[in-house]
Amino acid sequence: MVIARRIRYSLTQEQLADRMSTSVSAISRLESGQHRPNVETLEKLGLAFGERFVFGFEDQAGERELAGVGR
Repeated sequence: MVIARRIRYSLTQEQLADRMSTSVSAISRLESGQHRPNVETLEKLGLAFGERFVFGFEDQAGERELAGVGR
């Protein structure tokens, strides 16, 4: 998802890292799956893309309950 959104917004890894105040190597680890992001990192990603991070639960029947973080 990170790669797809970064490409959608025509951002390089360096530009995304700058927007998130992190390193290019941290972005690379996220994109390669070497790092499992925490909620704070996901929120920073959302802000960097101008989007809002949402999370939630889905039961066995497919019913979802979502919550938003940030703007």
